[in-house]
Amino acid sequence: MMAAEPIPYRLRWRPAGERAGAHPGSGEGGEGAFRRHVPLLRHPDPRRVDVRETARNPMGEVMVRRYSRRAAITVAAAVDLSGSMGFAGRVDRMAVVSELCATLAASAGRMGDRFCLIGCDSTVREDLFLPPTHRRGVEAEVYDRLMTAQPRGAGTDGLALVAGRLPAQRCLVVLISDFLLPMERIVAVMDGLWRHDVLPVVLHDRGEDEDLPAFGLVTLRDAETGRRRLTLMRPALRAEWSRRAAARRGALDRLFLARGRAPFHLVDGLDRDALAGHLLAG
Repeated sequence: MMAAEPIPYRLRWRPAGERAGAHPGSGEGGEGAFRRHVPLLRHPDPRRVDVRETARNPMGEVMVRRYSRRAAITVAAAVDLSGSMGFAGRVDRMAVVSELCATLAASAGRMGDRFCLIGCDSTVREDLFLPPTHRRGVEAEVYDRLMTAQPRGAGTDGLALVAGRLPAQRCLVVLISDFLLPMERIVAVMDGLWRHDVLPVVLHDRGEDEDLPAFGLVTLRDAETGRRRLTLMRPALRAEWSRRAAARRGALDRLFLARGRAPFHLVDGLDRDALAGHLLAG
């Protein structure tokens, strides 16, 4: 596989887990950014005594430093593997997904976080389930597993089962799909992940819209059912096709924003700088 270069990310929330990591956590601890001084009797940790602050204290109390805790989280990639994810237009969709997930795994490792992979079609694919791990080099295994995966036209019910495979503590869940499924099902998936921070990654290949002929016979195939249909493409139909595709992307934006986070639209190949900017912006 190509080298998976990690990208930076930050959280919009403070994790409460006990495992030390790179993210500012909730509560206080012995390390991290300085937060405040408290009396030694309130927090008996003589290693953190501040002699200067103690000398200035008008009550004569011995003062110790308190710091914000630094905590680790789990980054989970939940991948839609239904039939439409096998689309290959200007790019091979599964090659893009493999590169994306390997990048997320490398990034989690660099930050001291654990990484989890959950592949779904009509159920959770056990061959593509990787429990949370901070094992070094896991990005190569993630890439290889996804590159050999076969998206199947068997529905997306497995996405509703993702929450049951995640730790109880809040995770950063990267939900990867073309989201070509009914809106009510997307709502159900998002509602099932309510306790986690969910970043939807919407895959789009420009070839789906822009490579249609202005006029001529085209064979359309439903990737989920395999059914084929011969259609006479004409300028008005092509324009309507593009309009509906854009309207659906707008509807997805509104749906995800209403649940707390703007989606990242991954168009054709992976743009690492754009993804990093999206993650850092929160």
